[in-house]
Amino acid sequence: MTGAIFGETGKVTEGLYHVDLNQYGMKRLCSAFVLKTSKCLLILDTGTSDDVRALVRFIKRNGWDPANITFIVPTHFHFDHFGGGWKLWKKIMKFNPSVKILTTRETMEHLQDASLHLKRARRTFGDFVGEMIPLPENAYEIVETDTPLDIPGLEDGESFSLVSTPGHVPDHVCPTMNRNGENVFCFTGEAAGTLFHSRKLVTFGTSMPPDFTFKEYMESLEKIIALEPTNAGYCHFGTVMGKENVTKVLEENRQFSIFFKDYVKREFEKSGSVRTVVEKFAAEEAPGRTDLPRADLLVNILVALVYGQLVDLGLKQPK
Repeated sequence: MTGAIFGETGKVTEGLYHVDLNQYGMKRLCSAFVLKTSKCLLILDTGTSDDVRALVRFIKRNGWDPANITFIVPTHFHFDHFGGGWKLWKKIMKFNPSVKILTTRETMEHLQDASLHLKRARRTFGDFVGEMIPLPENAYEIVETDTPLDIPGLEDGESFSLVSTPGHVPDHVCPTMNRNGENVFCFTGEAAGTLFHSRKLVTFGTSMPPDFTFKEYMESLEKIIALEPTNAGYCHFGTVMGKENVTKVLEENRQFSIFFKDYVKREFEKSGSVRTVVEKFAAEEAPGRTDLPRADLLVNILVALVYGQLVDLGLKQPK
């Protein structure tokens, strides 16, 4: 399947760039994207506050004028996706005082008060979560989902929207670019699973507690499938290129999501232990689904994914 997945830092296709944020000092873990026209730059997700330097380096290396960055766009409020939004906004403000964080009111409210989220995140990821600092309200441009947005600098025939895709968290959106009626890029964020294999179109889930809901997740996945994207971006990790490959990976995640829910329920009811479910899955299923080098980090992620499924199933209480 080599060639279907673009995981390098650089140009994916015309107007679309991918950035490996080197999150936790690790390659192939977390992505950000840049949409570029002749007149503007849109940055999609930022990673943690520690990851912003990777985006700044990428902008400088390409010789782009930071004054052309008009919007910074989160997929959702989680620390590993937009924990660095405040920091990047402050940096870009020095060059473009009109730069805005383009988002929904729900996401803004989470970003402005992230203390509970950070407390929960530190249980799983320790000191890697960085900082999340509130911004003045005028840093934000609040928009509606599922409608073309007024983005100055888009080329003729282009439109940009935030597709509402709850399930992973209620505020999740997929930034989406259309060109002449065709969906040329959908940043799926965590609305279509995670892609932790560099060569194979196989996915993991995104059932992080306490907000994950299986029903909404599956409805959002169907919504993305119906868009028929030509290219799909993953927060974790990279870009799936070509409509046929995107269709394949989205369908794979649909099947995996059903399998994982049933697996967690069955194994937990047998053992009564989250750790046992995680260890069994890590031994039986994970080796064919990831080639990430850090097994310890994968186990931490799996603990959260299993727990999130159990909360949604009513078999555990959120912490």
